[in-house]
Amino acid sequence: MQQVIDNRYNIIRPLGSGGMADVYLAHDEVLDRNVALKVLSRRYADDEEFVERFKREAQSAAALSHPNIVSIYDRRETEDDTYYIAMEYLPGGTLKERILKKGPLPPDVATEVTIQIAEALQVAHRRGLVHRDVKPHNILITESGDVKVADFGIARAASSSTMTRTGSILGTAHYISPEQAMGEGATPRSDLYSLGVVLYEMLTGELPFDAETPIGIALKHVNGHLRPPKEINPEIPDGLNAICVRLMAKDPAERYGSAGELIEDLRRVKSGLEPSGETTQAMTRIMAPAAAQRTARTRPVGVGAQQTGRIEEGRRRRGLFPFVMGLVAIAALVLLGIIGWSLWQGIQSLQEQQAPVEVPDLRGMTLDEARAEYGEDFTITVDDRQSGREPEDTILDQDPAPGEMLQRGETILVTVSTGRIPVPDVTGIPEDEARQTLEDEGFRVRVQSEETDEATEGTVFRQSPRGGEEALFGSTVTIVVSAGPETTTVPDLSGSTVSQASSTLSGAGLTLGSTSEQPSDSVPEGLIMSQSPGPGSEVPPGSSVDVVVSSGPEEPETVTVPDVSGQSTSAAVSNLEAAGLEVASQGIQRPDPSVPEGFVIGTNPSAGSEVPEGTVVTLIVSSGAPAQSPAPPDDDDDDSAGPTPRPGDDDDDDDNDNAGQPGGNDNTGQPGRGGGQPGGNDNTGRPGGNRTAEGGTRSPR
Repeated sequence: MQQVIDNRYNIIRPLGSGGMADVYLAHDEVLDRNVALKVLSRRYADDEEFVERFKREAQSAAALSHPNIVSIYDRRETEDDTYYIAMEYLPGGTLKERILKKGPLPPDVATEVTIQIAEALQVAHRRGLVHRDVKPHNILITESGDVKVADFGIARAASSSTMTRTGSILGTAHYISPEQAMGEGATPRSDLYSLGVVLYEMLTGELPFDAETPIGIALKHVNGHLRPPKEINPEIPDGLNAICVRLMAKDPAERYGSAGELIEDLRRVKSGLEPSGETTQAMTRIMAPAAAQRTARTRPVGVGAQQTGRIEEGRRRRGLFPFVMGLVAIAALVLLGIIGWSLWQGIQSLQEQQAPVEVPDLRGMTLDEARAEYGEDFTITVDDRQSGREPEDTILDQDPAPGEMLQRGETILVTVSTGRIPVPDVTGIPEDEARQTLEDEGFRVRVQSEETDEATEGTVFRQSPRGGEEALFGSTVTIVVSAGPETTTVPDLSGSTVSQASSTLSGAGLTLGSTSEQPSDSVPEGLIMSQSPGPGSEVPPGSSVDVVVSSGPEEPETVTVPDVSGQSTSAAVSNLEAAGLEVASQGIQRPDPSVPEGFVIGTNPSAGSEVPEGTVVTLIVSSGAPAQSPAPPDDDDDDSAGPTPRPGDDDDDDDNDNAGQPGGNDNTGQPGRGGGQPGGNDNTGRPGGNRTAEGGTRSPR
């Protein structure tokens, strides 16, 4: 063997050899990793038809990706017609090697291994790929204990040549399904039968059927009685025993419908539960004929038979012996005839299966339609998916092309439509233009509007699906058109406290700005009386709102009434107004000989009083000296007597008068006059004249 394959893979050592290929451990010099390199045997490399099948099946297998499937890295033909497959290298060894080395696996370990194999088969079956050669030799156990299934699709490529050249039937006969042994096409349930044989071997360390030749083994798969694995290994749980028996049912309809159903049952048993009712019933039906046969063979002879009848019984037996032997011989011949006929039918069917047929034209059909119509003759596998306006899963292309010849059961690779096409990017363009662009590509359009400052009003600023993504032809694309900058309405804060206003603004996406106070007679203290911007205004989100809070009724300022007495009226008015007071338009005129006429005698309120700013002050203005009448002579008094009382004086009491004479109080605020005598106190705040009880100071006669 050459040391370097395709100027890339450096052969390290052989790993194994099979009927159709040799496997080597090699190092990929390009990617610097070890790989398992499967190189097609030279005798197959010369068969062009086989090589084509080999390449197609390898391509199908390479499309599988799952943790429990050995990855295929590369598949190629070299210049010297060497065909190889570069696969994931797993140094742990095969399941077959483990069974041979350690014997039966513990039931829980066997259950877990079976689950992982079934998960790999489930992925392949969903893609329309049947393994056809499930056996422990193709199941790898990694050093960490994970399970990997290898050689997907390779059995199909080798099917016809393996039958004729090696004498085996579609791979290893020990694991073949009855329908494959009869020459019928393999189905996913055929893989499940083979998995049942693998489970049987894991649980017992033995194969369920064996014979000297592959044909003999195949016939036992078709007609042989299955001994339940629990009879060999009593440690096997009843549920797991039932699962194994159902997997190996002769009739595919009695087996699990899919790998997924099997996985569910295995997980139930692993959790300590019973398997499904269908599994229990299937086991009963499958094992019933064998149980009846065992009962007939072991039925005891009655112990109460009469001794006297034994001689006659012996004679009858001797007389019947030749007849019975003849029947046995006839039955044996009939059985051999049936077996031979079944085998001949299987060979005939296999030959019919091997006869090439014309490849149909699948283009334009859906994947389901093609499989429904041609699935019995071919395996139809998706090789690629392309975007297009055709409905999803419509077949766009196929390999081989229509009209070519292909063996029954072989694979047709198809390219199907995803039913999806790229969505145009319409962001940044006006709504009408965006709508037209999408409709021209076959999409329906739904328009939404949002306020934003990220895009010009009327243009698209977001779409779903996004531009460049693929969407189903005829599906709806949603475009979001800018309605202009986003705004929010300012709430009415009047009558709220500052704390309440802050919460209200936060809920509206706004913030509280400056806070000031003003007195108010109408708004209670602590409540908002005005705001800016006002209620109902539209502002950008996050804007601030300033508020004015009432400080309650305003306390009036007070001023001191200035002393303007002795001032002219005009000067007094100016001084009072300068002090913040108002002057009554009409003053009070009073006679006062001490104050010139027209000058101020006093004010009301009086000078020095504290009054609210703006208080009206009344001026008391002098009207000059009052007119005086001559006094009559008094005969009783001499010249030294005091002055004769004037009219208006009251000798009996000291009352107030308006004459301004001594002894009386007047309203002028000026001193009373009594010939220079002191008077009493008056309302001017100035000293008045003192007088006697008669109104003056008089000398005794």
